[in-house]
Amino acid sequence: FDTLLHSEWDRAVTQGLFIFPIDYHTKRRILEDGDLQYIIEFNRDRKEKRRVPYPFEIVNAPFDKKKFNFNKIKDEEILFSLDNEQQTDKHLVIINNAPIRPCHLLLVPDRQLEQTQVLTSDCIVFGFEFVASSAHPYILAGFNSLCGYASINHLHLHGMYSPDRLFLQTIKCSPFHAKSNCYLSDLFYTQAFAFEVQHVDEFHRIAQYVYKITNYLTSNNIAHNMTIVKGDSFSSSENVLRIFVWFRQSVINGKNFDRCNFACFELAGYMTLHSEDVYNSLTESELCQHMNDIALSSEEQKRIKDDVKSLLDELV
Repeated sequence: FDTLLHSEWDRAVTQGLFIFPIDYHTKRRILEDGDLQYIIEFNRDRKEKRRVPYPFEIVNAPFDKKKFNFNKIKDEEILFSLDNEQQTDKHLVIINNAPIRPCHLLLVPDRQLEQTQVLTSDCIVFGFEFVASSAHPYILAGFNSLCGYASINHLHLHGMYSPDRLFLQTIKCSPFHAKSNCYLSDLFYTQAFAFEVQHVDEFHRIAQYVYKITNYLTSNNIAHNMTIVKGDSFSSSENVLRIFVWFRQSVINGKNFDRCNFACFELAGYMTLHSEDVYNSLTESELCQHMNDIALSSEEQKRIKDDVKSLLDELV
């Protein structure tokens, strides 16, 4: 899997399919003033040269054929398909032509169906399979809803190799819903529901739990992000897949803040910065404050958590 991914990525680089040259020696540092070991990298090109994100005001907007979507990409941008031999185009792995870092990919399920950027159970399983297929310990996949920094309204996940361990791989979480084995990541004001997958045969069951939550968030116009990483079990010494679903304040019309913007990778422990000044001066304490600033009110969070408990009760 990893050999194929890298060889296909190198082919795309050789064919000049990217908007800007790929920097394999980008500046990187770990924020040392706290315990998270948060990773930041400097990438000016992505801010200046990427396609301007489309503005969104609601979490579930209709598909617009006139706007960019993944049916408009070149065939050469497809790296491979994560499918059995009978279905060679159902789960596509394609390049991000304005990548955060080398091997920043997009995972596109059933692109011909023109699904909006709303998670499906099948798409969640696709993310599980992508991460589980790799031998790399720091691979991750993630989803951004509209108003949660998705820039394209055509269903996709992001995939990437992190350059180092992410705090999300080991962070402790609190028990939340025992029957579904759901946990709560509550280190920050901005909280996340968390699940773990220990075996491949659990993929579809856990995906149903995750989907139940994301479908609720979408239906209630609540911006959200999902990240899938390899890491420690919440309750044992086993290695598992960890899945986090954040519920957060909406970002209307793709607004970018000067210092920190949080999508699925940034919430996991990795951030790319386009300002050298911010790159040089950012501290973990400042970053955590910005992360706390995107939290919903305590009243909204309580309502969401109560509703999610009821939804999970229906499934188990």
